[in-house]
Amino acid sequence: MMNGNNGQTRVPTLKDLYGPKQSSLPWEEHQAEIVRFWTDSGDCWGFLFHHASGTYFSAKEQRLLIDWPLGTIVVTGPKTLEFYEQFSNHRATLLRADGKDILSVRMHINSETQAERDVETITQAKEWEDLSS
Repeated sequence: MMNGNNGQTRVPTLKDLYGPKQSSLPWEEHQAEIVRFWTDSGDCWGFLFHHASGTYFSAKEQRLLIDWPLGTIVVTGPKTLEFYEQFSNHRATLLRADGKDILSVRMHINSETQAERDVETITQAKEWEDLSS
């Protein structure tokens, strides 16, 4: 790196060396404990990397399944394998479908978690009903 007008080599800053890289990819590459997924529905799900219980990549369908205690993230698109490689190395920390490289990001909540959410919703509705009476 050259330093402006004096022709001396500029010493790279820590941000230059370790900061986020500019990329046209639909995921961010950082090192972080939490990975976040913006789903097609507009929700954002975040999980600790070490809580993933399993992954499955289908080359034929260009689909990645990432299983968490709450459910399964489903990622599809032509660059899904590249994302998976970065994710597996704890480098991809944020994913959002861009309609080109990553076509879709969906969260399928497992039935036990969905049942818990339904009970919580019913309980909250009952509490609101009791308060308004």
